[in-house]
Amino acid sequence: MTAERWMRFYPSDWLGDPALRTCSYAARGLWMDMLCLMDAAKPRGHLKLGRQKVDAQTLATLTNGTPRLVEKLLAELQKAGVFSVNSRGTIYSRKMVREEKWSKKGKKMSAARWSQGAETKEEFGTSNARSMTPESRVHNKQESCRSRLGAARAKRHHQPDHDPPDFSNDPVNPSEALLCTRIVKH
Repeated sequence: MTAERWMRFYPSDWLGDPALRTCSYAARGLWMDMLCLMDAAKPRGHLKLGRQKVDAQTLATLTNGTPRLVEKLLAELQKAGVFSVNSRGTIYSRKMVREEKWSKKGKKMSAARWSQGAETKEEFGTSNARSMTPESRVHNKQESCRSRLGAARAKRHHQPDHDPPDFSNDPVNPSEALLCTRIVKH
């Protein structure tokens, strides 16, 4: 593991998961250690060391616990539905597996987006910026600056498209409260 490796942790998820909240302090501590181990595992989110799934004895060794206590805590976590077990008997975190799937999909989409831009540049032999002459760059920059400046001025000094309605000639009908109010001159 490199020093740059980090793991997403959402305190609101940790504190807000009702299944996890029903577990003891010891079980939650074991789960946190398991999450750290699963983050470093391949595939991410599965409790494995290399190609081997981690059993209670190995987990006890890794977390400085006794096998008996680890088995008890694992049973507590499983009963609460904190983790899942696949068909091969490997414990996994549903959330980590889901996040890894999203991450891979995002990387794939990003790679496709960036490679698409590269193909377009190669197709035309050059990017748009390189094909412009220095004179046209200056002209385009001035036009862009003028249009932004004009838009900012128009926004600051907004003139409505039509005049606001004029109610100055309408008769005034004072309310009961206004008629009962005493006007005091100072």
